[in-house]
Amino acid sequence: MKRYLLKVTLFLSPVIVCAFLVILVDPYEFINVFHIISEKTKIEVLNRTDESSPRGNLLWKSLHYKRNPKSHIMIGDSQGKNIKSELIKELSGEDVFNYCVAGASFETLFEMFWFAAKQTQLEKVYFQFAFMNYNLDRTYNIFHFAQDYFDNPAKYFTTKEIYYDTFINLLYGLTRNPKLVANTYEFIPQSEINALAEYRLNLFFGNYIYPEKYFKELKRIKEYCDENNIEVVYIVLPTYIAVDEYLRNNNLWEMRETFMQQLRSLGTTIDLDVPSDIKNKRENFIDYFHPNNEVLDMLTRQIWCQEMAVDN
Repeated sequence: MKRYLLKVTLFLSPVIVCAFLVILVDPYEFINVFHIISEKTKIEVLNRTDESSPRGNLLWKSLHYKRNPKSHIMIGDSQGKNIKSELIKELSGEDVFNYCVAGASFETLFEMFWFAAKQTQLEKVYFQFAFMNYNLDRTYNIFHFAQDYFDNPAKYFTTKEIYYDTFINLLYGLTRNPKLVANTYEFIPQSEINALAEYRLNLFFGNYIYPEKYFKELKRIKEYCDENNIEVVYIVLPTYIAVDEYLRNNNLWEMRETFMQQLRSLGTTIDLDVPSDIKNKRENFIDYFHPNNEVLDMLTRQIWCQEMAVDN
């Protein structure tokens, strides 16, 4: 019997060690007991690739919002992911939780709103929306990257992605090797980034179906906000001028204008995707769709200074 127990123990020892490391490192602070790895390091690790960022940010931000909900929140996708809450607070005194997640479809954004509304009494919601995701042909929902763990906490110890994130956290924490967490865009020549952007233009718009059902859900959310005295602001960030050219050349500009008209019909809309020096310069964007961090800080100042002027 003792020999049998020893064999079982030896057989299970890798699982036990891995589970212990997950508890110790806790890459998403799901258990929230030990903090041997800093929050800054964990965020760098989860943002390291286009694969890890959507699932990582959705779990991290949903978990931390559930644990410490705020009445002011910004819900959006990868365009708004790097908007700094600290800068917003410095500009306006407003404590806004950035709940923007790379890869979030409109279905995901809707789920994120209803999730947030269940956690606290919201007072103000900023929606950062992008026309590139407003397409019925791109119907998917990644909210399960958070909900699965809320529904089944044991999944935190049985998912290979969690183990891999744990390992990268340990390795990066010990070596501080920047290549472990450097975004792949930093190593890609701009010619290749442009080619990837052209590919994504076709991915986003190649088979475009205007999503009337999304607008119905947006109206339902706005009605809920009105009934519960929640202020709503819609934000549209700029894209590189090549996106506008693609939409015009492929008879999609009218659809984009309809999208903007519908947003304005719902309420306060800050549209920064208008003709400007920002849109005309390729160096202002990481790819065609995402302003770089310097430009994003400038846009943040523009948005929240405008918000302060309206409030006053």
